Amino acid sequence: MTSSDRGAPGAADVLALLAGATLAFVALAAVAHGGAPMTPERSAPAGTRIWAAFHLPMAACAALASLLLTRCCSGPLLWGLVGTATTAVYLLGVSAQFLCFAVRHHRETTDTQP
Repeated sequence: MTSSDRGAPGAADVLALLAGATLAFVALAAVAHGGAPMTPERSAPAGTRIWAAFHLPMAACAALASLLLTRCCSGPLLWGLVGTATTAVYLLGVSAQFLCFAVRHHRETTDTQP
């Protein structure tokens, strides 16, 4: 979205985009895992994989964030913010999807137990 509005990024822009995306990814991972190693303690419940099909709306939200940022910023700052915002929007949205699944799954398992 940003490239179609502002043109191809230069070297500094690409580095800013990568730095922003990496910053968002690492920050969200640190918050989610409290700095602990990221190894799952148990496998995902059956049916979790279906949520992978619903990532397209999150990608669309990330693209919208990119489009909105092109309206207010420029240069390496724009690209850094695009990397940060789009990564954060996407990862938080997908995490919310998995949280909704986990809550629903928990309710279903507690409702069926005597």
